[in-house]
Amino acid sequence: MSLLTLSYQHCDRYFPAYVKHTQVANIALQARQQLISDDTDALTLEILGAIDNMKVNGIPYELWVDTDHPVKDESGCAVLGVCEFDPEGSKDAALLLVTPVCEIASIELVLSTFAHELGHAVFEAPGWIYEAAQGAGLFDEPALTAHKAYRTSTPNAEHLAKSPNVGNTAHEASVRFAEFRANEFMGSLLVPRQHLMRAVEDLAEQYSVTITRSPSLDLDFPGMGMTLSAKSIFGFDGMDPLLKALATRFGVTPRFIRVRMDRYGLLKPGVKNY
Repeated sequence: MSLLTLSYQHCDRYFPAYVKHTQVANIALQARQQLISDDTDALTLEILGAIDNMKVNGIPYELWVDTDHPVKDESGCAVLGVCEFDPEGSKDAALLLVTPVCEIASIELVLSTFAHELGHAVFEAPGWIYEAAQGAGLFDEPALTAHKAYRTSTPNAEHLAKSPNVGNTAHEASVRFAEFRANEFMGSLLVPRQHLMRAVEDLAEQYSVTITRSPSLDLDFPGMGMTLSAKSIFGFDGMDPLLKALATRFGVTPRFIRVRMDRYGLLKPGVKNY
């Protein structure tokens, strides 16, 4: 069993406040360092599933995990994963449900879904728990407030690849930022920048991929950066063999690796993202 202890900027209601993507990545790295050693690349479902306690921004709570049963949303539709908090069930526990490996959910997809929902457990659950503990406000109906539950869900694989297309109301913007954070947490937890850079340097030559070094254009990561190039052969992307090798090394899909490469600036402009 594992305890994760993390902290980040938050408002007085314990929800994230102005947390940039680089900060999300650092928080994911802090979580990773509490789970596995730095010389290990693949973070497994077994390791993640052993997390049973969290302490985020000083708020302690349990994490109840279930990866053995199919998951449905509040409408009864099948989904890949859910993170929720229901004060009627427990006032100090978040529930993380992920569909088991099956015909429509590979081990890689289940792992990604778990990491995404864990991001919600890190960034949303503390605020949910704090808010529920405050009780009904002056103009709230106590009977309704006591039964308020909080939930995020992952309906399909596309949800893990991009932010949701929602409107611009305050609530919709909040949903958009929450999903962005969860996706960035997922990517940085499973395939951190420095781990991917190290793996690319280990494997690039073996798979005939050229590394070009030049000053970084990313203000958050000054110094020397790298970009990758490979010749296409008979219409096949020359990067594919490297992507597959890296995917095996990290326990994710080649598409996941390509998205992280693009995120970390390893792909030249114009190279397809996935």
